[in-house]
Amino acid sequence: MTQAELENSREYKAAKQLEEALNDYGFDYKKFAESIRFMHPTLQQNLFRLIKETILWMADEKNRYIDLRNRASWEGSKAVAEIMSKQPVPFI
Repeated sequence: MTQAELENSREYKAAKQLEEALNDYGFDYKKFAESIRFMHPTLQQNLFRLIKETILWMADEKNRYIDLRNRASWEGSKAVAEIMSKQPVPFI
């Protein structure tokens, strides 16, 4: 996928909105996580799919730049990626 195609996708636009929220030092990660309970169970499952894909992408050192700012995320992702890659997330 080209950069232009990616930038025109709704997924890219959603990621940019999340980026804007995360760029606030007052963002409460725990409150965000607790808010998930108000989502429909199917959407909770979709969120888990998103988190799984994010972890698998972050674990891949070939396709991203890793420095001291994101090394802990890369190492943590690598630690769970093998398990996550084997864990199916069915559509029910």
